[in-house]
Amino acid sequence: MRQVVIPKNELSEFDLPRVCVITGQTEGITFQPVKFAYYPRWLLIFAPLAAVIVLLIAALLTKRAQGTLPFSEEGWAQWKRAKLVYGLSFLGTIAVLFGSIFTFAGNARTGGYLMVAVLVAVLIPVVAYFVAVKGKVPQALRIDDRNITLRLPSDEAASAILRHLQAGQLSRAMPAREMRSA
Repeated sequence: MRQVVIPKNELSEFDLPRVCVITGQTEGITFQPVKFAYYPRWLLIFAPLAAVIVLLIAALLTKRAQGTLPFSEEGWAQWKRAKLVYGLSFLGTIAVLFGSIFTFAGNARTGGYLMVAVLVAVLIPVVAYFVAVKGKVPQALRIDDRNITLRLPSDEAASAILRHLQAGQLSRAMPAREMRSA
């Protein structure tokens, strides 16, 4: 998996090559709308101490980017599946937490079961991330005011995008060089 830095305003079918960002295929490519969000991961260190405060700070520091990326039919299905599984994992977490609280609350002998249930609830999205998301779909590693850094599952797509962006930078720089030499 390779990282690519793409200007946020170039997340479009007009500025990216027709190569699937997941599979690397070049046939049957369509550009699909995508949204990314990024918050500094160092915030998670403080989550056990003050989860509500961490959530508020993460909401304030979250940067967003949206555009379109090239996908094959297979790649797009994989993207949608990953988003669905990861989203449902949070619903599973909520269901396990509330179910265990209602089941075990108030009974001193089941305190250990409640702790296990809370641990399972926390692990559900972690497991879903490693099973459905990590290494299988494009991930935002960083978003700033101008660029988005993505980790792409397809090395072929990353190479094609990097070549395409570098060629675009060279073509934009050419007229300036020609003007100086005149």
